[in-house]
Amino acid sequence: MESFGAAAMHTRKDSMAHTRMTLLVFCALSAGVLAGDGEHAAAQAGKPPAQAQPELPAQAILPPGLFLFQTRTRDGSCNDAPRTGYVTSAVATLDGVPGSRTMTMQLLNSKYWPTWTLTVTEDNAIIGTANMNGAKDDAAGSSRFEIRAKKDRYQGVGARSYNSVVEGKRTRCTLNYDALLKPLS
Repeated sequence: MESFGAAAMHTRKDSMAHTRMTLLVFCALSAGVLAGDGEHAAAQAGKPPAQAQPELPAQAILPPGLFLFQTRTRDGSCNDAPRTGYVTSAVATLDGVPGSRTMTMQLLNSKYWPTWTLTVTEDNAIIGTANMNGAKDDAAGSSRFEIRAKKDRYQGVGARSYNSVVEGKRTRCTLNYDALLKPLS
């Protein structure tokens, strides 16, 4: 025979479990109602409910690791760029989760373009973007390249834009370059 304390304990445990279950059901129903309200509001505004974008599968073309990143100047708009054919080289770390479509590239010996965001597109192009001197926006300057796998490396083209003074006037300049990213083994 159970003692009164044990029976009270079961009742208290049952009550707590019932309260937790009630809260979970309430939260689930509330979330459903809120989502339904969003769809209803969208329909009222004459817009279809937002469709979730299908997530792309993991990519297998670009792993994190150590790389060599090089650019070779093709041409520039303001005549202040290094001569055509000028090559810059930097040691790069690609940081991220293997298979991720977005990674960070740090150029260890680059004063102007130290931090890049790399994105692998659905068709396996690799897009790199950076702001000059690691700025929050592209007001100081921006650089963008698109490269693709080619044997043991990734090759493509890119362009930088930046502010400069040409003939006493502040001008937005562009420099076009070839881009190369090669794993260091």
